[in-house]
Amino acid sequence: MLSLLFARGVECFTAPPLASPSFSSNTFHIPTISYNSYKHTFKQGSVSDTEEVIIITTTTQDETIDSPASVVFYDDFEDPDNPNGVVCARGVCVLPDDVDIDWSQPPSSSKEQSIFDKFMNSYLGPRLMLGFASVLYGSNFPLGAMMNDSLPPSAATSARMLLASIALSPFLFKLESKLAPSALLCGCFTALGYITQSLSLVDTSPAKVSFLGAATVLVCPILEVLVNKKDMSITKQPQTWLAAILCLVGVGILELYDPSGATENVFANIGIGDFLAILQAVGFGTSFFLTERMMTKVPGQALPITAVQVSVSAFLCMIWAFNDGWIGAEGSESYGLPAMLFEPSIRTAALAVLWTGLATTAMNRVIETNALGKMKSAEASVILATEPLFASLFAALLLHSQFGINDYVGGTFIVAACLATALKRDDFKFLLGEAEGKEERKQIMNGDEEGTFE
Repeated sequence: MLSLLFARGVECFTAPPLASPSFSSNTFHIPTISYNSYKHTFKQGSVSDTEEVIIITTTTQDETIDSPASVVFYDDFEDPDNPNGVVCARGVCVLPDDVDIDWSQPPSSSKEQSIFDKFMNSYLGPRLMLGFASVLYGSNFPLGAMMNDSLPPSAATSARMLLASIALSPFLFKLESKLAPSALLCGCFTALGYITQSLSLVDTSPAKVSFLGAATVLVCPILEVLVNKKDMSITKQPQTWLAAILCLVGVGILELYDPSGATENVFANIGIGDFLAILQAVGFGTSFFLTERMMTKVPGQALPITAVQVSVSAFLCMIWAFNDGWIGAEGSESYGLPAMLFEPSIRTAALAVLWTGLATTAMNRVIETNALGKMKSAEASVILATEPLFASLFAALLLHSQFGINDYVGGTFIVAACLATALKRDDFKFLLGEAEGKEERKQIMNGDEEGTFE
């Protein structure tokens, strides 16, 4: 049996699964709820039963929005089975899995929906949009390699980040002031991700850079242990261990296996570009982790945090460009904006800069913010896991890249690692056994947990 005791007046920063938004004109109210539970065992005749009592405390926080769109709180990445946790999908935060909102029913007080709103409130709408976002992200890697062929990496990346920061600038000053220090630090790690990604594409295939970038499934759990002191034991987080093992095996096959058999030293295939691609995962993974902490404190700040991230990235890339040595050199006049747009010899690279800055960076964050809030994070994890596949497809189409057996097998393991993050601890019951459940039932029957608080 489950008893619920409600109280009001205590503020906290969690958004548990019982929370749901209520709309009034252009303002929505976020019920903020904290809870404690304890188990009480009682006996009636020869029958023993246990009642779990949950004391729930709620408050309401108002936030004004332009229209009753999707409510974005968290972005769950490394802990899908944590009802109050987050699963990072590139730094955009959504409600946890357990919140099940019927988005097909518009708020009664809302005005008539546009065609786009009806599309986004349908079942297929947000899923198609998130799939489209994955396609866009996949185009980043081959286009990055094409930009590096015509432009210095610092010029291409700084121009891309400048365009993205301009596009997202309306959200920049909507950031909560108390998040500013964390957002600036987060932007530094985001810049690390973009800079190392650009440098790795100089001499490493786009498909491999994309697959190695998926090593964020390792980075985020490691930070959870080191910073949050979270219990990541295999019995508590089996899906994380599965993802880590699959990822490590995939990276090992990509890096160490030579299908031609011509290389005696297996480590000879590892170059500086591979190291930079792994460092890319460290940069982005750390930014996801910091975003998680910020979103836990102040929900609804996905786009302002993103705006700060790309603005800081643009600033640091500008410093990189100034120190890269090409400014002032002969022919460098066309490497900056807007001059590159009018130089015929680098027209393709300039169009790639426009696309990656405005579409795959700025527009994609807006798409994710609207789409992720309208589906289960497990579904989102599966859809977003297709990004390396699209990167490989675009690399084959645009650059005529050739793939070996190590790319197919290693890439399959890494995509499987991304899919594993969508699993729940309950999905591993057949492996973990019934020992824990039997012990708990034995304690309940013996009355050992009577009056015990958890």
